[in-house]
Amino acid sequence: MAVRPNLCDLPAEIITLIFSHLDYSDLWNCKFLSKRLYDLSKEEKHWQKLCRKYWLQSSRPYGRSWEEHFIHWFRDMGAYIHCYAHIKKTWDRIISYFKINCPLIYQTIKEGASEEELNRVEEIIGLGKFPSDFRCSYRIHNGQRLTSPGLMGSMSIPGHYRSESLLDLDTILVGFREREGVGGCIPLTLCLHSGLTQYLAITNTDGYEPNTIFYPIQSEPTNGQRYVDAFVSGTSFKEWLTTLAEHLDNDDFPIMQDQPFRFVHDPEAEETTNYITVSVATCFLPEISKIRPPKFFHTYRITMSMSPDAPQSEACQLETRHWIITDDNGSEEQVDGPGVVGEYPVMYPGANFSWVSSTSFSTTYGNMKGYFRMRNLQTSERSEVKCPVFHMKCQPYIIGEEREASKMRRASNV
Repeated sequence: MAVRPNLCDLPAEIITLIFSHLDYSDLWNCKFLSKRLYDLSKEEKHWQKLCRKYWLQSSRPYGRSWEEHFIHWFRDMGAYIHCYAHIKKTWDRIISYFKINCPLIYQTIKEGASEEELNRVEEIIGLGKFPSDFRCSYRIHNGQRLTSPGLMGSMSIPGHYRSESLLDLDTILVGFREREGVGGCIPLTLCLHSGLTQYLAITNTDGYEPNTIFYPIQSEPTNGQRYVDAFVSGTSFKEWLTTLAEHLDNDDFPIMQDQPFRFVHDPEAEETTNYITVSVATCFLPEISKIRPPKFFHTYRITMSMSPDAPQSEACQLETRHWIITDDNGSEEQVDGPGVVGEYPVMYPGANFSWVSSTSFSTTYGNMKGYFRMRNLQTSERSEVKCPVFHMKCQPYIIGEEREASKMRRASNV
């Protein structure tokens, strides 16, 4: 009877090729199948590839093999092997951006915390294990020193300014309180000026899905009872941090006063009329918004610029504005007025002018469009420069009754 061949009978070149496709756990287990597989599994190029994939390591200390280097990292960060590379790349993008563009914020970002520090804070807070992506991120960078401006971005309108810092573990610990409406949650960001705080849900104690990141908002009393509603800013720490990095990478946020302002530019919200380009970026402001009664507040930044190739004869000045404002019910309002934010900017070849304004809707979505009436400085002829339609949508939200119902269902199932 013929003996069936097994893996060990294959030529070394084929086994090596097979091993090159194995993940670290399978490659490690192959070491214990036979002496021959043990020797072939220690091939340096396999472990070098895995070190690059999981730990982003392109070099190793002198005298240490790639397998030993992989094990070294696994002993320290093995609990986060599923997310370490992604979160480390995300932090590298964030660090690079602030180092180049906002050095004062860059200097506030802290080195990573240890496993022992994370365990200590978990134990004192007493909500159980923090999400692994959160823990991994704090192993890489322990937030930032509580300062302003913060690395999570800023926003400013007349009478209101916010700049959110990513809290370090000690500040999270100091700021943790069992407040109404945020049970089972820890503070994650804080604005020193407004007190605006984002929370991360660790448990579903107060009706939030674990890992949800949100802004708690006090509602107006309903039937004599006041609830805590919430605007959701992320469904996991990894997604939330990655979104920030992507905006920074894309230069979505204008840098003003050495800090990024969280206006998001829609590439379609840009239009050119007679050498003049108008582009719009928007931002939803949860801290000024309400769910009950509905008032969803948005700010927008408009930039008007004239091509440097335009002839001097095209120089003109903005005189009036006309807006068409439409909510999600189709209700339309038209607004006319002189200038923009009290200014009458002059456009000449290469010139640009930006301004910030705001509006609110009683629906979760709304849009604006319009035009600016310009006067030619040489001929005094009037013309219209179009402003493209730009869209404004509030963040997803959770109302207090939904959370309370979730708590009741969970209690009845216990």
